[in-house]
Amino acid sequence: MTEKQIMFQIAFKYIFFLLFMFFTIDSVASSGWGFFSFLFALFATKDFVQGTRMAAAYLRIKKSKNNSK
Repeated sequence: MTEKQIMFQIAFKYIFFLLFMFFTIDSVASSGWGFFSFLFALFATKDFVQGTRMAAAYLRIKKSKNNSK
């Protein structure tokens, strides 16, 4: 994967995190903590964690490349 593709994947994960977080807040505000509220919160958490792990791995790889030069 190229650097641009990795950055796109990271951004995509954070965009979906924000989208699912919005749905979670909207769902809780309208009908309380139901099945879909928990489902949206689970998806938001999953996307946030995956995006953060991808960003950390990307930064470690980039740092190791800069140190080897």
